[in-house]
Amino acid sequence: MSIIGKEISKTRKLKGLTQEELAELSKVNLRTIQRIENNESEPRGKTLKLICEVLDIDVEDLINSNKQIEGDFNNNLVHGYKLASKGKRFLGSLLETIIYSITIYLPYTFYKTSSLNGFVNGEHPIGFGFAAIFGLIIGAIFYPMFSGNLGHRIIGLKVISSETGDDYQKATEGAIRELLKGVFSFFLIPIIWVLWDDKNQNLYDKLSKTYVVEKMI
Repeated sequence: MSIIGKEISKTRKLKGLTQEELAELSKVNLRTIQRIENNESEPRGKTLKLICEVLDIDVEDLINSNKQIEGDFNNNLVHGYKLASKGKRFLGSLLETIIYSITIYLPYTFYKTSSLNGFVNGEHPIGFGFAAIFGLIIGAIFYPMFSGNLGHRIIGLKVISSETGDDYQKATEGAIRELLKGVFSFFLIPIIWVLWDDKNQNLYDKLSKTYVVEKMI
């Protein structure tokens, strides 16, 4: 991803120059200017210097800014996929939790509670064992279908192997990953860990060697 063409186009327009005028003033071929602004090619050496002189752009600043943008962009790519952002991962988990709460957690807790008052006061919250078993079942069911859980499916994400980039879609793989997720969620480790991880991985991603990425359209 290069910002050089975009910056040249923006600065040219701010100075009120047409592409033809920039080509004439910089002694650079018009077709070259057009290709640069359309990000079909990237100017280097003498060509970049001539254009920047006309537009009063500092060449070194432009190159350094471009390198930083390229570095940030590449850091978000793994095995040709774009890493899912922290925000998207949170939204997927939130939607998944809401669905499971309505269809499973709340009915289960209400069934286990002897009275409405006890249900409201949370006398029988979801236990550690239930979360582990539920994670195993959910992982085994959804991963072969979606390469991820229900939240991933809704948001347009999937899980891949961090080592090979292959879709994470075996029932056993999904079961283990979702089991780890259910267990660690009791300690809030997933929420805390992902905030500072440069690959947006939770602790259970590290242990299962997985990335959550955006699906290719």
